[in-house]
Amino acid sequence: MPTDYPYAQIIRRARKGREAIYPYKGDESRFSVFGANVSDKVRKFYTLEDLMITAPQFTPHRLEKSFDLISREPFFRDVDTSVKIGGFNTKLPIVQASMGSPEDWNIVADLSAKACAQLGLIYGIGENVAATWGYDERVNKKQPCLMDRILEYFENRVDGYGGILIQQNEEDAQNELWNKIYSDIRLKDYFDEGLIAFEIKGGQGAKSGIGGEKIVDRETALRLQDNGYIIHPDPSDENIDVKLYERHSSPDIFTEEILKNRILKLRNDYPRAKIWLKTGPYRDLTEVIRVATDAGIDAITIDGKEGGTGMSPTVALQNLGLPTLACLRSVKKIREEGIETSIILSGRFFDGAQVVKALALGVNAVAMGRPFLIAANAYPFSDIFLMFNLYKFGWMKKIGRIVFPPSERNINYITNFVETIKLEMQLLISSLGKYSLDLLGSEDLMALKKDLADSFELKFIFDDNESSLTNESIKIST
Repeated sequence: MPTDYPYAQIIRRARKGREAIYPYKGDESRFSVFGANVSDKVRKFYTLEDLMITAPQFTPHRLEKSFDLISREPFFRDVDTSVKIGGFNTKLPIVQASMGSPEDWNIVADLSAKACAQLGLIYGIGENVAATWGYDERVNKKQPCLMDRILEYFENRVDGYGGILIQQNEEDAQNELWNKIYSDIRLKDYFDEGLIAFEIKGGQGAKSGIGGEKIVDRETALRLQDNGYIIHPDPSDENIDVKLYERHSSPDIFTEEILKNRILKLRNDYPRAKIWLKTGPYRDLTEVIRVATDAGIDAITIDGKEGGTGMSPTVALQNLGLPTLACLRSVKKIREEGIETSIILSGRFFDGAQVVKALALGVNAVAMGRPFLIAANAYPFSDIFLMFNLYKFGWMKKIGRIVFPPSERNINYITNFVETIKLEMQLLISSLGKYSLDLLGSEDLMALKKDLADSFELKFIFDDNESSLTNESIKIST
């Protein structure tokens, strides 16, 4: 008789040992995501899909807009999507999330930098880039170094819009990354213009409370060990004979005082830089926001549990953190306290409707990482490769690199993706009879679940006698 007892999981642990903890290694890390090829569990939490955008018949703001236009009635392209986030002007409330050093992202990261610059978006650079691919000299001639990313962005930036976020983790700090960047004469004018922010790495959605964990070969392990990483077992010990080594990245140490003092110190040490914080889906999230706000943070990015990564153990992907919608509940609470700090939310955002819903519930923008990676590589049949995880075969990736080397088409793919999201947002916001982002509010949403409606103080889309519909279990689409 078929059974749901986890025979396969037990056998995998028994046969693979510590390798079973890590869902991906090597080529398999390509586009790895929470909910895909990692967990087949039924999820019991709600998502943004459980909220509906509900347009009114009576639209006084549309009438006001028509007075401004005079010669015609407004339509969806009249919606102004520009916004100021954390001290940066941007044409769209979308931030390219700070993504770090994985090979498949890094090889197109400078192209994404160019696309974001031309689109007037904020561009994020994650941890480990300089340590892995070099500061201003390439470790691998085919892989952009850190300065390749930065300079490509500023050389293509639209005047008046955008900016760059640069993360530094514990290992980057040991190499004084921010000091190097702040004193780099090539970046002086950009600091003077207020176009660079240093982003404290306080957490990540798919791995709240732990650092980046992955397994690497001996050559990589030795190089990373020289850059300050904890490697287990010791790759320099010739008496140890293993194929793969664990690379551990510190989650850093925080208390309320440490976070507050770190923000204050950064403001003192780097007065021309903006200071951002990226945090994860922690149970004390509201307190994190309060402490950071009191210390003068410019913006806070909250990464929900559904955030994607290829560098998290399976058990973390399945069991750690709060879903994105629960993080939104924390934002609602903070807004009720009168805190107006710029808040950016990430964690499985990929279309315009999700962005509109998040904005209506109190965030200033959303951040996307994984969609930029996938969009940049939207080659023919790439959807099939992703659906069936065919990139785990290294030879397929090599062929892909030969047939589709990084080029301007990657920029076009990203541009098309972002512009599509913009149009979706404009269509939906216009349907509400509104033409600016600051007019969005909770009145524009209804909940499909009664308890969700109560939690966010939204209208319930059904009558009370239909509340049995709330008993359905929720699955994250893969």
